[in-house]
Amino acid sequence: MADRRSGLLVWIIAFKALKAIALTALGIGLLTTRHSDPFDIVLNAALTVHLPLTSRLLNRVLDYVAALTVSRQTALGITAFGYAALMGTEGIALYHRKPWARWFTIIATSSLIPIEIYEILREVHPARVLVLLANVAIVIYLFKRRDVFDSPSGQA
Repeated sequence: MADRRSGLLVWIIAFKALKAIALTALGIGLLTTRHSDPFDIVLNAALTVHLPLTSRLLNRVLDYVAALTVSRQTALGITAFGYAALMGTEGIALYHRKPWARWFTIIATSSLIPIEIYEILREVHPARVLVLLANVAIVIYLFKRRDVFDSPSGQA
C-alpha cells in the first residue's frame, strides 16, 4: 500500500505550514516595530533587497504603512498570530489525520473564499487568483478524499 502521507495532502500540509510561518513572522514584525516608523522600516527593507523605488507594489505598501497607528498595528499583529494558529492547527491536524481535521480545514478554507473573490473583483492580481484557485482545489480535494483520513484499524 502506498504511503498515506504522499500525494496532494503533503502539499496542502506544506502550504498550511508556509502560511503559518509567514503569518507568525508578520505578527512578530508588526508587534516588535509598533513604536518605530513603519514607513522607514519598509523603505529600508526595500533598499536592502534592492527593490526599485519606482515599484508600484512598494508604493502601495508605503501608502498603507504610512497610515498605520500603533493600535492598528497591534490589532494587525494579533490577527496575524490568530490566523497563524489556525493555519498551524489545520496543518498539524491534517498531518496526524485527525477525524475532525478534514472538515475543520474545509470549513475554515471555504469561509475565506468569498473574501478572496471580493478582493479579486475589486482588483485583479495573479497572486490573488492563484491563492483562490489553490484554496478551491484544497476544499475539493479534502471533500472528495475522505479515504485519506480513514484509519486502517478503524481508530482515529
